[in-house]
This record gives sequence, C-alpha cells and structure tokens, in this order.
Amino acid sequence: MSRTFGALVLFEARRQLRNPILLVLAAVTLAARTVASWRLMPNWSLATVDTATALLILGAGAMLAANLATLRDSRGAFAELLAPLPSRPKARTLAVLVAATGVSMLVAVVVIGLHFVSLTVGSVPVGRFDVTELLTGVAMVALFTAAGVALARWVPVLIAAPLAALVLTWAMFQFPGSWLLPVVPDLKIVIDAARPPLWHLLYVAGLFLAIAAAALLRHGPRPGFVVAAGTALAVLGGALTLHSPEAASPSATADRTAPRGLVTEGADHCLAHNGIRYCSFPSYAAWIPLWQQAIEPVVAAAPPSVRARAPEIVQRVTIGRLGAPSAIMPPVTWGRNGGEVESRRSLAAQMAGVLTGFQSRVGLLESMDGCDARDRSRTVVALWLTGQVEKAVAPQRVRARPDSDMGAIDYGETELRYASLLLADPEAKQRIWANWEVLVDPSTTLGKALPLLGLRQAEPIEAPRGTPCR
Repeated sequence: MSRTFGALVLFEARRQLRNPILLVLAAVTLAARTVASWRLMPNWSLATVDTATALLILGAGAMLAANLATLRDSRGAFAELLAPLPSRPKARTLAVLVAATGVSMLVAVVVIGLHFVSLTVGSVPVGRFDVTELLTGVAMVALFTAAGVALARWVPVLIAAPLAALVLTWAMFQFPGSWLLPVVPDLKIVIDAARPPLWHLLYVAGLFLAIAAAALLRHGPRPGFVVAAGTALAVLGGALTLHSPEAASPSATADRTAPRGLVTEGADHCLAHNGIRYCSFPSYAAWIPLWQQAIEPVVAAAPPSVRARAPEIVQRVTIGRLGAPSAIMPPVTWGRNGGEVESRRSLAAQMAGVLTGFQSRVGLLESMDGCDARDRSRTVVALWLTGQVEKAVAPQRVRARPDSDMGAIDYGETELRYASLLLADPEAKQRIWANWEVLVDPSTTLGKALPLLGLRQAEPIEAPRGTPCR
C-alpha cells in the first residue's frame, strides 16, 4: 500500500509540475512583482509584505489546480476506471493533497527566491528583512491548495473553486488590516509598522491542518481528531495574535482617516556632511549617501557666499501635516535601474530652486496654480545647477498646473536650451559666479542676462504664460 501511495503521490506531483494554471499564475506573480519593483530601491519591510500578498495570485492558481486534480474522480466514467486500482478514494485524496501542497509550496519558494534576487540588482536595500512574512505567504499558498482539495470532495462542481478564490481575494482587500487574514497586506504606517507576531504563522498552519483534514473527513470520521487539532491550533494562534503586544501597538491600531503628525516626524537619524545636515528615518540611513550625490554637486557649483542658504535635507512620508516648510524633503522611495535618474534630478532641482531664490521657504507655492518662470535668468541658472547632477527636463502638466522637478514652477524649451549651452561651456561657472546677484534677481530677464552669460539670443524669448514667479 505504501509503495502504491508513493507512486500515486509522484504521479500527481508530476502532473502538478506541468499544470499550466499553476505555472502561468506563478509566472504572472513573479512578473508582476518584478516589474512593479524593478525601478525602485527595495525596502525589505515593505517588499516582504508585498511579496507575500502577491502570492495570493499563485495561491488562487494552486487552489484551481488542486481542485481539478481531485475532481478527476467524479468525471463521467472515471470512477469506474479507478475501481480496479488498489488505491481507495481516501488514498487518492491524500495523494493529491500531499503532492499539490508540496509542489505549490515549492513553486512559491522559487518565485520568492527569483524575485528577491531581482531586488538585489543595482540596489541599496533599507528596512528590516522579516522571513516570517515570506513563510506566511508560503503557508497561505498551502492553505489555498488544501481548500481546493476540500472543495472538490465536499462541493464537487467546477465553479466552487473559482468562486472561493474570488471570495478570498475580495476578503483580503476588503479587510486588509485584519490580523485574522492568512496574509495581512495592510501597513497602517510606512515607518516601523507593527506586523503580526510569529503566532500568526501558527494560526495559518492550524487553518491549513484543519482544512486538509476536512478534505479527508469526506471519506470517514477518522480524520476528525486532526480537524479538531487544527481548529484548536488556529484558535490558539489567532487569539495569541490578536492579544499580542504588536496588536496593541499604536501603529497597529492607527486609523487611516485620523489626523497625522508632521510628515517628517521620526526622521531623527542625522549627520552633517560638507556643511549640509541630512536627516532620515533610522531604517533609511543607507540612502543618505545617495542624497549627498544629488545635493552636493549643486551646492558646490554655487558661489561660496550662497552655500549657507542650503537648507537641511529631512526625509518625509506621504501622509501627514507639512508644517512650515524649511527643508528639502526626499520621500521614502528612491529609484534604481534607471529610476535613480529621476530621483537624483528631483532632489538636485529642489536644491537649485532654493539657491536661486525660487523657494524662500521650501515647498511654498506662489499660488495654487504654481508660477511661471519663463524669461527669467535665474531659471536658466537653476537648470544649470540641476545639470551638475542630471540633465533638467521640461515640466509636466497636472490638471493644467505645472509640475517640474523644482515644484509647481513652469518654464519652456528656451530656458532648457540655454542651460544646456552653459553646461557645455567650461567658463560658465566663472561668469555665473561673477554676476550671481544680478542673475538670480527675480526681475532680471533672459534678454538682459544673456550677455552676462556669454550667450547670444538665437530665437525669440517666450513671455510668461501664467503668474510670474516672484
């Protein structure tokens, strides 16, 4: 019997390894996560949760594949064909359960491994790597697989598993903060968010054991003890999870609709370098050198007398109160694999804007619609300063409002062309330093500044279209 059962498990495992539903959805899971994260530096605290959540796609595929494999017994005359075989229905159910669960967990581990290899390419990771999150994701895939087998035995219709997968997916995103989900996708806060303790993994394991035993219960009462044991484990794990110190922490009970503190609250890991103060959230300290590479070439290109104007660099989250803007505030994201160009350019442009007087208080807008910096010499100087790090680009339009790397400040191709000419001129810095106060004066037009910059007007200069920047 054991040899027959082993052969049956191997047979089902081979079928599962070739199952197109499982393999296609595994590829979709891997591709979706890799594409979404390829141009962003990894934060392990977020990447582990997001990857475990993405395994929901693979879990749905594992449920469908296991369900179809178990339903073979009930297809047409297939039961009659199986009757002469030495294996009984209970053994076949257990074989599918063992094989499908093992294969789906193996595929989940491979997907996780390949994805995290991709996260190391060109990256400076931050955050805390919590392997428990990933183990919970693998356990969720096993749970979905067992559910597929149980549904096939208790509700032997093709539509049952797809409906169950849809309901489970809906529940995951309808109640994302519930710690009784197999995987908890919600992070109430970005920085140092409380996450379910190790007891949560016991809870998911108990659910798996109970559902797997329930599939075998269809063939007789003997697995009833296992169902009870699994249910008890799930109840124990769930209770310990909900009453853990982590569940009672402020970051776990936070209300997304409640007022937040300052966006920079908690960014207290600070250091000074070349006269500029950098402050990050403690888990993001590894990115400070990346900020330095974007900020310090801009400051070095300005006259020494101006460098004292450089504000401090303080990291911010997305949600919260801005307060009185007095610092350049990089976000909790940074690019990689080409995406770092945009991150570097944005930070450099913000510093260039401050040094040339566009933002006496960082982030303060001239109006709700922004302002227009065409036909002003300081615009060209700011774009030239930005170009010390990355070539400046034209502003985008967001609902008729300008959106440039310097903020809600508009300018045109003329200013970009003159900035490019200055970047190609080795004597440009000397001329800019010699005439700095005139060039950054808001009243100095581009026509007046061109001779001071050693440039000649080769085309008409476009007048401001909106409210001029002051």
